[in-house]
Amino acid sequence: MKLKRIVTLFVFVAVLTFFGACKKSRYCHCISDSYQAISLDGSTNTVADTVVVNVDRGFKCEHLIEMGFQELKNGEYVTSTRKVDCVELDVETVTTIPSEHPTDD
Repeated sequence: MKLKRIVTLFVFVAVLTFFGACKKSRYCHCISDSYQAISLDGSTNTVADTVVVNVDRGFKCEHLIEMGFQELKNGEYVTSTRKVDCVELDVETVTTIPSEHPTDD
């Protein structure tokens, strides 16, 4: 009886380990704060950067609060840090990146 419980527990742990190991990463969809961008013709536009990031399974997307973005200015790449709002993407059901994050209204 005791051996049967040990074998059952071992099989249960093995199954959990197998299914837990299948998904080792997660995808985060992040949108930066809006900022003013000057286009080539001199007009200004309000834009926000959007990016999908692959992170470790143990990391939560909500913990991403700042990211560095590179942009080309006067022939050189300049890195600027912006605040971001990130949510986890369910890659099994999402076929396209959502245009906006759902709000908790």
